[in-house]
Amino acid sequence: MRKETGYFEGREIKKLFFQKWLPTSDNIKANIIAIHGWGTHSDRMEIPASYLVEQGYAIYSFDLRGHWRNAGELPGHIDSMDHIQKDIVLFKDLILEEANQKKIFLMGHSFGGLVSIIFAINHPAISGVLISSPLLGMFKKLSIGKKILKSASKTISKLAPTKILNNLIDQNQLTSDLKILRKHISDKNRINVISVKSASEIDKFSKWAMDNASNLTCPILVMQAGSDKIVDKEKTQDFFEGVNSKDKKYIEYDGFLHELWNEKGRDLCFRDMYIWLEKHLK
Repeated sequence: MRKETGYFEGREIKKLFFQKWLPTSDNIKANIIAIHGWGTHSDRMEIPASYLVEQGYAIYSFDLRGHWRNAGELPGHIDSMDHIQKDIVLFKDLILEEANQKKIFLMGHSFGGLVSIIFAINHPAISGVLISSPLLGMFKKLSIGKKILKSASKTISKLAPTKILNNLIDQNQLTSDLKILRKHISDKNRINVISVKSASEIDKFSKWAMDNASNLTCPILVMQAGSDKIVDKEKTQDFFEGVNSKDKKYIEYDGFLHELWNEKGRDLCFRDMYIWLEKHLK
């Protein structure tokens, strides 16, 4: 596996860090853009990337705005979900320059799953989208954010959009793989905060995604952790039921915690992803 890093020009000419994992041979089946979850970064995609690269796929990922190498002066803050959507469009254009007409799929976990869903709804020509435990609503244990959102989110997001809230996610609820869990806990590059505007955008676009599920028409694989304590799996199921694509598949993994691609039994998830991708190469 070859790993390369660089920067691309995102929305508003913002330089954004990205990395890619490539097969050692030039025989690439397809390209996949991987979108990480809230508070993490593109390094978290290395484990699923390692598996998929072995199967002949090229994986591209970038740190979202407000996160690690692309955090700028305001970690945990995004001005607009639309900015991230435009970043993906520009990132996709970069990949197309070297893709040699190969298909481009999108895969996203948690907040990255929500971002991927929104993109798929707005860009139905994408080859397909793979979703892991999507954040279709606020985090279950967002400390004070829920109270603020329920009471005066619109007012506060306008008056103090960059006000920072604690967003402490219990790392023990992410994966049962102790080696990966220890790495997560010691990760100094994850963020444990979220701005009021970011929380408001998540709330707003989660509802938008649910309301517009019927407009998602591209192929989609939805994967949901059965023992998820971070997001509401019932919302994932409701979203899936509303999807209008004739090519859709839902898989729930009993006993799995939130980060399916980092769980002990992740090989089962990777096998399902591989089978799905292979069916959609033509």
